[in-house]
Amino acid sequence: MAEKEGLLPFKLIEDESGEALTSYGGLPLVVETCEALGLARLVKQHVRIKQRRRGYSESQYVQSVIAMMAAGGDCLEDIERLRSDAGLKLLLGEMPSAEAVRFFLYGFHDEKLLEARPEQGAFIATETEPLAGLWEVNREVVLKASRKEEPKQATIDQDATVVESHKEQSQMTYLGERGYQPVINYWAEQDLILADEFRDGNVPAGMDCLSSFLRATRALPQSVETIYFRSDSAAYQHKLLDKMREGVEHNGKQVPVYFAISADVSEALRGKITSLSESAWKPLRRLTEKGLIEGRKEWAELEFIPSASSVKKDMKPDRYLAIRVRPWQTELFSDGHSYHYYAVVTNRWEMEGEELLRWQRERCGSVEKVHDVVKNDLAGGVMPCGRFYANAAWWRLNCLCYNVIAVMKRKALPKSFWPVRMKALRFHLIGVAGKVVSHAHMMFLKITEGLIGYREARSQLVEFSRA
Repeated sequence: MAEKEGLLPFKLIEDESGEALTSYGGLPLVVETCEALGLARLVKQHVRIKQRRRGYSESQYVQSVIAMMAAGGDCLEDIERLRSDAGLKLLLGEMPSAEAVRFFLYGFHDEKLLEARPEQGAFIATETEPLAGLWEVNREVVLKASRKEEPKQATIDQDATVVESHKEQSQMTYLGERGYQPVINYWAEQDLILADEFRDGNVPAGMDCLSSFLRATRALPQSVETIYFRSDSAAYQHKLLDKMREGVEHNGKQVPVYFAISADVSEALRGKITSLSESAWKPLRRLTEKGLIEGRKEWAELEFIPSASSVKKDMKPDRYLAIRVRPWQTELFSDGHSYHYYAVVTNRWEMEGEELLRWQRERCGSVEKVHDVVKNDLAGGVMPCGRFYANAAWWRLNCLCYNVIAVMKRKALPKSFWPVRMKALRFHLIGVAGKVVSHAHMMFLKITEGLIGYREARSQLVEFSRA
């Protein structure tokens, strides 16, 4: 009996057949989604960083990086794994090297624009032209993705997240570690990132939320007639609230904005909350598969007007909803209080209070999930270098990759795949084995029969590209 090579009854041998195999048989569908979106044309139109004509184009870099992120790579060197895949090379063509991609990202950087950065204090950097151009690419991707449906409403969820980085050039975050704190504005109904803003780690999440929000609205299609906005207390800024109360101009028309934002519990607001009678409080139930379930939270309507400096003449008062959380059984919280208090401010009066609070809370399962996907399922959690704008481009490419994947799921795959995370998508589609065969001047990709309707998915993308 032959000597065992491992614990299972098989032996490894070199493949000397010369056949072109690939470990990423489903990855071409991601690139075909880029093609259906016209990504190469958009990048050529908006992103110009090359100083010479030879070598890879900007669009080849962008699509190669998106393919790498979709396949599971989270650092520049991971693109070499795709470059060494013989079958993928035949299907997608030659990809740039890790070093070439590094210098491509360096092309987004401009140290002169950082000269105004103070040694102490927060600073939001002006974007370089190539970086702003990459946002224009994303904006047109959003418009293309939503064109056929002509949606009438858009719910925008805004949130910031911390991306850890140990590079000396990065700033200290509120968590006590070096890194960055980018902000994204997410369109909940369409599962698309409207806008991102890359920021130093020491920039507070609440700094200039208005500009970030307005940029997001510029990515919405003309058909949108109503905007809803949800955020945590970082967006409890009166400049932002004032703008949303009056609505925003969108494609030559005034569009109303309805918001629900977690409010800072100031001493004045806390005093109003604690003065409420016991009869004012109602159970804040959780919606589960078994229906509504009571927990430790209660809510109440609250009459509250902020300080005079934040109130404009003839302004309709906002609606405040208070939340209190009881400790377990009869114990006190560690700070000695019987309750923890929270509040939400809104200009929506048509919804019942409990329903509105659940609606506002839904952002935790939307925008926070998106941050998790961008940082952990894709490559946004690992910054490639110490150059600010190169990292900003890397983050934006991750956001663009998120949108490409979202479009692929909704336009090409069965509806059961719409909510799945990248882990499942790679397991069922992107990471399947395939064999590339050439015959009669044609190229064929041989994969498992009936793989989630691969042929139908490609056909759907052709139809989408014509819309």
